Amino acid sequence: MTPTPRFSAIHADDGRALAPIRFLVLGAFLSAILAVIVLFASVLHVMSTTDAISMEEERNRAVHVADILPHIPDDEMDQAVAELGLVAGLDTLRIVATPPDGIRMQSIPLLGGPRGGMFLAWHAASPGTQLLTAHAPTRVPLILLFIGGVLGCLLAMLRHVRLLEKQRLHAEEQAKSDHLTRLPNRVALDAELSRLAEANEPFSLFALDLDRFKPINDMFGHHMGDQALIEVSQRLMAGMREGEMLARVGGDEFVAVVRRGQRRDNLSALAEAWIADVGMPLQSVGRNVSVGVSIGIVENGLAQPPVTLLKQADRALYEAKRGDGGGYRFSGSNRPPPSSPLDTPRAA
Repeated sequence: MTPTPRFSAIHADDGRALAPIRFLVLGAFLSAILAVIVLFASVLHVMSTTDAISMEEERNRAVHVADILPHIPDDEMDQAVAELGLVAGLDTLRIVATPPDGIRMQSIPLLGGPRGGMFLAWHAASPGTQLLTAHAPTRVPLILLFIGGVLGCLLAMLRHVRLLEKQRLHAEEQAKSDHLTRLPNRVALDAELSRLAEANEPFSLFALDLDRFKPINDMFGHHMGDQALIEVSQRLMAGMREGEMLARVGGDEFVAVVRRGQRRDNLSALAEAWIADVGMPLQSVGRNVSVGVSIGIVENGLAQPPVTLLKQADRALYEAKRGDGGGYRFSGSNRPPPSSPLDTPRAA
């Protein structure tokens, strides 16, 4: 089983790369909705305005008809009203005793002639409503279809961009991960050290190098050597905390970014625990096969730039390996830690 790195440098994705596209799609979606609302509001306004103008013109024509009616004999009145209605374009023009009810019914009073005191009524035309009724069933779905097509294309584009972003993040993660252990590699380590330095976040640095690892490759082959590296990385990862990083930077070389204060007793305890854990027999190779680990420690990771910091950790690691390995040294100190019981070489 490959260890899962517990740090945020590679896997952090706050969506900022896709945020502009999401805002564009959201803006386009809201614009489409507003366009539909404005379209229907405009249609209704044009319809009502057209009907109102038509009614006003009909009233003017009805007034002219009313001016003619006083000169027509009463027995010819009904036929004359019907004929005048056809000429004036007034639907169902007639004379009634009381004004008719209804939204589309219009009437004006007759002030003189044989039918004075009665009302000239007709059914008002509604050209705007008629146009809407005639064309809305075909035009409105077509407009909605076009708008839906635009929105569909935008959503498809968003999904495609999200897929590309996912592939980019995966490629970036692959570029910053060790292919064997899946731990962060040197590229990810450099990025994390730069981030911590810029954020002024305190940390300590451990440089680790395995002891007696080459004989495993020579005796059991590189495949078993790879299995040994995976098992060792799992043991090292077991000692890491959330927000810390363990990176593989070489064949059997690791670097750990530790954030648990700069007290030597805390850092020594971690180094001793790692030496003890790594020194256990390797289950993936054989019950009687084990490796050791030497560790160089820099207490204050902010004291030097990242490049110098790694050199200091390497020098401390070199001092730890000057004997038979299996120990640790702090940067700037060539002598073994006085309280370390693990300074003596470990037996194979």
